[in-house]
Amino acid sequence: MPGVPLGCNRITSGGPAPALPTMSHTLTVTPREPHLSGKQGWTLEILAAAALRGCTGAMLLAHGFSIDMLADLVHDGLATAHRQTMRVGRRKVQFARMMITDAGRRALEG
Repeated sequence: MPGVPLGCNRITSGGPAPALPTMSHTLTVTPREPHLSGKQGWTLEILAAAALRGCTGAMLLAHGFSIDMLADLVHDGLATAHRQTMRVGRRKVQFARMMITDAGRRALEG
């Protein structure tokens, strides 16, 4: 637009500064509950049924769950994964054990 100064030039041209608009209400942001896919919900139900024992990663993979989906559950705080070692004869075998978190239980309820 010709004749209309743009940017800060208008404020710094020597005249009084214009009044700035203010907000009269507060904006509250609440964390959004993660939306669960069918497989994620099914995984959390299996983990909830396993209670304190949890489930091994191999068992969850055998049910057809992908590593990426299991990792997403851990990343979103809905499940935990811990590496454990077990002795089988003279050999040590490492495996992952997954357990549901309180947030995972809440996601199943809601």
